[in-house]
Amino acid sequence: MDLDFIQKLIEFVSRSPIGELEIERDGVRVRIAKQVAPAQSAPQAQPPAGTVVSSNTGASIPPVARHSIRAPLTGVFYRSGTEGEPPLASVGDMVVEGQKIGVLEAMKTFNVVESDRTGRIVQVAFEDNAAVQSGDVLFVLEDLG
Repeated sequence: MDLDFIQKLIEFVSRSPIGELEIERDGVRVRIAKQVAPAQSAPQAQPPAGTVVSSNTGASIPPVARHSIRAPLTGVFYRSGTEGEPPLASVGDMVVEGQKIGVLEAMKTFNVVESDRTGRIVQVAFEDNAAVQSGDVLFVLEDLG
């Protein structure tokens, strides 16, 4: 891949609503992710599953382990079980392994999204009725150690 192509990809991601782009060409894989301010509702780039995130403020704060729950398939993401109901999971909620936290519709079939571990939800990456791709981060959990 040439640098001009990579620069065009960076510019594309910075101007588009997507938060992350990964492409492989000629045996070279490039992943571009942008960080969005927490106040915005756009999907945000997330650390890979199992990444330890810490603040470098000079204070002695132990690192916080975070875990990403990703879309198992491409489809439309719903935060609630049926229209008009409150979301199944929101930021700040404690969830347990196996708990239903969302729904993905693919080819007129509704698929349950379950938490694959216990933790506190610190981010919901997509709003209701959002189109998602397989592998997109849907939720970020703070592990409870």
